[in-house]
Amino acid sequence: MSKIAYVDKDNCTSCNQCADNLPKYFQMDDNDTSETHIGGENVNQAPIPEEDWKTVQKEMDECPGECIHWKK
Repeated sequence: MSKIAYVDKDNCTSCNQCADNLPKYFQMDDNDTSETHIGGENVNQAPIPEEDWKTVQKEMDECPGECIHWKK
């Protein structure tokens, strides 16, 4: 089972925190805003496996822009 993570780019502060801490799932785009990914694919709609939910949730909780979310 997986959940989909995405970044609300309008609220991204371009701090790079998520991309620095968890590059497996976060990268910065050409406009220096964060986006989720899986190996460079599923851009800003990354399916996160259950074993990494807590790790991604930690990035969500610590994001200064509060812009990382789970798709509902």
